[in-house]
Amino acid sequence: MKKNSILMVALLGIGLSSLHASEISLRPVNEKSVKVAEAAPMKAETWEFYLAQEEPTPADLAVLNSSHKLGKRVAFLYDSFKEIYVVKEEVVPGDPTRRTVIRKPDIYNAVRTIEKELNRQVRKEEMTEEKAEAELTNVLKVALAAIDSDTDSFESALQDNKKDASSLLDVFHRVHLVNIY
Repeated sequence: MKKNSILMVALLGIGLSSLHASEISLRPVNEKSVKVAEAAPMKAETWEFYLAQEEPTPADLAVLNSSHKLGKRVAFLYDSFKEIYVVKEEVVPGDPTRRTVIRKPDIYNAVRTIEKELNRQVRKEEMTEEKAEAELTNVLKVALAAIDSDTDSFESALQDNKKDASSLLDVFHRVHLVNIY
């Protein structure tokens, strides 16, 4: 009885090993090469926002109280950005306590991340101040234009790239601004 069970196990083992060997050497019935359709490269999504922010005049820049490392023009736009995006509202009507609400936090956080990265690059002399000023000016203009627009897909693109400042900057570069003035 023992011999029969050992023999059965041995035969099953041989049968299984030959089955594995035959699986490796299988060939397709039709020898023609199969052409696989390649996926078309995805086109980067772009957005269009209407810019209602006028360029600061020299008089506006002269009376500006705040300053920024990247210049008066950036300081003017950054103050406008903070004024629009950071809102203080009453918790309960009549109560003097207020809470701070950030409108469109994905855009706000992206602008702050890009600003910190540009300041770091200028400090380490990886980028000139003029180029950093131009980049941040564009980012602030896009943020100011986006406040009153439908920005769900733009915000989701920012959310997807929130860890990388250069990717965030690329998302801002894909925005086309239409000046209404």
